[in-house]
Amino acid sequence: MNKKNLFLSLLIIATTVLYAGRLDKAFEALDMHDYFRAKELFEKSLKSDAMLSHYGLSIIYSRNNNPFYNLDTAYAHIQHSLDAYDLIKSKDLKKLIEEENINKDTLYAQRQNIASLALDEARKRLSIASIEYVIQKYPFSSRYEEAVTCRDSLAFALTEKQNTWTAYKSFINSYPNAAQVPLANERYERLLYESSTKDRTAEQYFAFVSAYPSSPYASEAHKLLYELTVPTHTLEEYSSFVNLYPSSPYANEAHKAIYHLWFSDFSQRELSTFCAAFPRSPFIPKARAMVEQNTGSTHYYPILSQERLYGFVSHEGKIIVPAKYEFVDDFSSSAAMVGRADKISYVDIEGEELMPFEWEDGMPFERELAVVMKDDYLGVINKVGGIIIPAEYDNIYLDKTSPILTEREGVYRFYSRRGKPLFSEYENARPYAFSRAVVKEGEELNVISLSGEKLFGGQYKDIRIISDTLMVIQDTTGLWSLANIQGEILTKKKYEQIGDFSEGLAPVVLKGKYGYIDIYGAEKIAVNTSYNASSLKEVAFKDSRARTTYRGKHGMIDPNGRRLVPNLFDDIITSTQWPVPIQKGGLWGYVGKGGVNIAIRCTYDAVQPFVNGRAIVVKKGMWGVINTSGQIVIPLEYSNIEPISSGRMYIVAQSGKMGIISADGKTILPIEYERLKEYSDGVLQIFMNGEFLYFDIRTGKYIYKGN
Repeated sequence: MNKKNLFLSLLIIATTVLYAGRLDKAFEALDMHDYFRAKELFEKSLKSDAMLSHYGLSIIYSRNNNPFYNLDTAYAHIQHSLDAYDLIKSKDLKKLIEEENINKDTLYAQRQNIASLALDEARKRLSIASIEYVIQKYPFSSRYEEAVTCRDSLAFALTEKQNTWTAYKSFINSYPNAAQVPLANERYERLLYESSTKDRTAEQYFAFVSAYPSSPYASEAHKLLYELTVPTHTLEEYSSFVNLYPSSPYANEAHKAIYHLWFSDFSQRELSTFCAAFPRSPFIPKARAMVEQNTGSTHYYPILSQERLYGFVSHEGKIIVPAKYEFVDDFSSSAAMVGRADKISYVDIEGEELMPFEWEDGMPFERELAVVMKDDYLGVINKVGGIIIPAEYDNIYLDKTSPILTEREGVYRFYSRRGKPLFSEYENARPYAFSRAVVKEGEELNVISLSGEKLFGGQYKDIRIISDTLMVIQDTTGLWSLANIQGEILTKKKYEQIGDFSEGLAPVVLKGKYGYIDIYGAEKIAVNTSYNASSLKEVAFKDSRARTTYRGKHGMIDPNGRRLVPNLFDDIITSTQWPVPIQKGGLWGYVGKGGVNIAIRCTYDAVQPFVNGRAIVVKKGMWGVINTSGQIVIPLEYSNIEPISSGRMYIVAQSGKMGIISADGKTILPIEYERLKEYSDGVLQIFMNGEFLYFDIRTGKYIYKGN
């Protein structure tokens, strides 16, 4: 070895020893917290030992007890140290580990320490940006999840403070994996809904469901849109709803309401107008089927179960309303009142309850409307429970077509069938008859039209509308005249009483006598018969016959005034079939044609007119049936007899039981039933073993046999 090479070798050894001694002194200074000295020595050693020097500097910059504290710089140095570590040769690494007790895990530990310190600093600042910086800069941190959780919690707290749907939406978009996202989403949906519908108008609800059909609040919005559009449940409101919102989930319910409100008798006319008005209704097939079923023989019969509950069965014997109600009323306008727990509702002919049980009492439906009671006051509802007139009135007068008349505390007012107040209030009023009504205004009685127009009036004591062309007027003296609907007097005389027209004639009374006038005001039958009846109805014509009285004796006349039976008898029951029932000497019999000759002797305590050649008679409390010759065809051995099937059969009672006997005396049903009555033409209601049964006497078969 020449002198030059020897010198270089010695120089390298000396330099290495020098650098090694410098690092030792640097770490010693670091241990003594002499950060200025340590920093100076580490920086001078960067070229000779980058790994250890950067490591030492990283420690200095990561400690907050010196002026050099800076975690970003500390992190940069530890990264440089790791990079330098990877460049060290294996034999040197072994020596390093043995002599300095430093390996890569030591460097990683320092890096973790820096990340942890950074997170602690960021948390102190309560800054989302600071924590986000730590998350992005130190993804390797063992506290990474803690950092994310901290950031999400802080962000959510700020979002809660803002508490707007936009804030929650921003949070969800910014932190999709945050634990608070479900709650944030819930609040976002709610606040979005509340903000979008703050005025609670139908327009806002419709806009909301259109813009956010998947919102969890869409169903509520649809429901409120429906309720706002049909607030009073009228046909017009439901029609408007299906036209405006045909895709609504409540469209079918609205169509159902229209169906219920439209149909009352399921006639072909109702069907035709329904199809024309609602050509896209899903209930058209059902309506057609109901119209086809609605034959003249269609009836619905109440049934009574052994549990004392009521329902309905059809004329085919099919149960349409299960026996589950405490009471029921007959069907009217395709709806029947049902009761439960002292409240009433109504069901349709398919057994569907049309409204909740909330009314104390009610009346049958008159087409689409019914009178109901609540807290002892009356109101009007429609077939889907819509309140047409609130329950605030003492009296309500309702028919199938006319305006509704209400009265409370002596004040009268008319309402349309949609519940709209009509005209003004009146001191008194009568319900509409023949499209006209009589009202009292001040000292006058007036006749008004359906539009409220005054047609006739003045200072009268009373006015009665008796037909579409006639009325009777009582003047201030109390006398009556017949007038046409324009108020022109038709009778030449004024009468003390004028009755209703029957078969073209109306009884009139004047000075204790009575007769009959025709629709033109002429006396068709002279007013010369003594009047001592309790009511004009007793002398009104029925089946072209009227009762007459003279000196306490009675007879019968026809509409021409022809005397069919002279006034010879103590009493008479008018009839078109001969012989006619008459009373003489306290007993009843029958007089033949001509009205003089007794056809059947007066031996009975009570009789009824002949029907189909048979008449019911009573003697000493026992009932039987005779023919026109007076022969007994059903013995007088029953406690009661009631004609059914137009007089072709009889319900007979004996010893507390009932049965059916034909007009010829033949037994149809044995006398073993608890109670029988003809519920409809040819159909018997039988009460047996606590149940209602139904028997068709025309076919001889049961319609419904109960259990």
